[in-house]
Amino acid sequence: MTKKKKNRKQKKHLSRHHIRPSSRGGDWSKKNIIHLNIKEHQSYHTLFSNLTPDEIIIYLVEHFWKDQWEWVHKALEEETDEKCR
Repeated sequence: MTKKKKNRKQKKHLSRHHIRPSSRGGDWSKKNIIHLNIKEHQSYHTLFSNLTPDEIIIYLVEHFWKDQWEWVHKALEEETDEKCR
């Protein structure tokens, strides 16, 4: 199978997912859309319903990680430092 046919076949199994849901003010821009395979997309919505990424982080920290925000702040600082390099 050629690379072009393989890519086309893989795209058929992908689903568009809004990072910020359209029902929650998200738009259809490339910045707000990612492509997931169908199972990943279904799993995301099974786990997180229609929550935004920031709401997911807040929910996890408050309900599962005993309000331990320190490591979240540290991870965000490290991410910002790496992107600024």
